[in-house]
Amino acid sequence: MISKESILECIKAPMEQYHQKIVHHFSNWKPLVEAAEKILAGEEVHYEQYPEVYHPNIKMMKLIMKYTSESTWDWSNPEIQKAYQEVAASEAYRIYAEAMAGIICSIIKKIPIGTLVELGTGPGELTKSLCGEMLNSNLSIPVIVSDRTPAIAATAENLRQTFPSLTFHDFVWDVREKPPAALIDKLAKPVLLFERWCIPYGGYETIHNIAPVADVLLLVEDLSLSGTQLASDIIFGKIGLQFYTFGEARNLLARYYSFIHMCDSKTIETINAPNTNFILAVKK
Repeated sequence: MISKESILECIKAPMEQYHQKIVHHFSNWKPLVEAAEKILAGEEVHYEQYPEVYHPNIKMMKLIMKYTSESTWDWSNPEIQKAYQEVAASEAYRIYAEAMAGIICSIIKKIPIGTLVELGTGPGELTKSLCGEMLNSNLSIPVIVSDRTPAIAATAENLRQTFPSLTFHDFVWDVREKPPAALIDKLAKPVLLFERWCIPYGGYETIHNIAPVADVLLLVEDLSLSGTQLASDIIFGKIGLQFYTFGEARNLLARYYSFIHMCDSKTIETINAPNTNFILAVKK
C-alpha cells in the first residue's frame, strides 16, 4: 500500500521548484487571456504588445483560427508543425516537463514502483530525462511507452539504443480505447502512469481506460477550477480539445482512487490561476 504521506513527501521539492519558476515567469497570466479574447473576436494581435514568453501560444492560437476557418486542421502542415514545436520548446512547457520529471523521479526513488507507463510519449524527450535520472540513481524499472500512432515504435527503438541497460516496451494505444491486452500483460505492480495533454482529445471517459492500468496516476492537464470557458479553451476546442473541469475529473477519478491531490494548489493561490495543471491520484 502506498501511503498518502509518502506521496506528499515525494512531490514536495519538485512542486516547490515549479512554484518558484511559475511565479517568476507567469505571475501575470492575464495578457495571454486578453490576447486570446482578441484572436477569438477576429481582432489584430501584435506580438510586441505582449510578453515574449506568451508569443508561441499566441502564434498557435492565431494559426488555429486561420486554418479552421479555411479548411480542416492538419497537424502535418509545415507551418502548424513549426508553431507546435515552438510551443513545445517554450518556457512554460519546459517548466511543466521539469516538474513532471521531478515528481516521477522522486516517487520511483522512494516507492517501489514496478512499471512506468507513459501515455502520449511522442518523440520521447521527457522519457529521456526520466531514464537519465534513473541511471544516475541506479534504478532499473521497466518503461512502457505508448502513443496513438505507429511512430511510437521508432521512439522506443531510439530509447533502447540510448539506454541499453533499461527495458522498454512500446504499444500503440489510443486512450479513447481500452489498453491493449498485451500491454496489460507487461505490467508489474504497482504501476505509475503519467501523461500530459492527452486526454482532452478523448473526453472524460478516457479516465475509465487509464484507471485499470494506473495505481499511481499523474495527470498534467489544464483543468478549469471555475467551470467557465476562456477564449483559449474555445479556440483549442476548434481542433478537438475538449473542455475539462477539475470538479468533473475528480468525480470520475474518485471511482478508482482513494487519494486525489491538487499538487499545484500553492501556485494557484499565489497567482490566482484559473486552472490546475498537476493532479496526482493514488489507489488504496
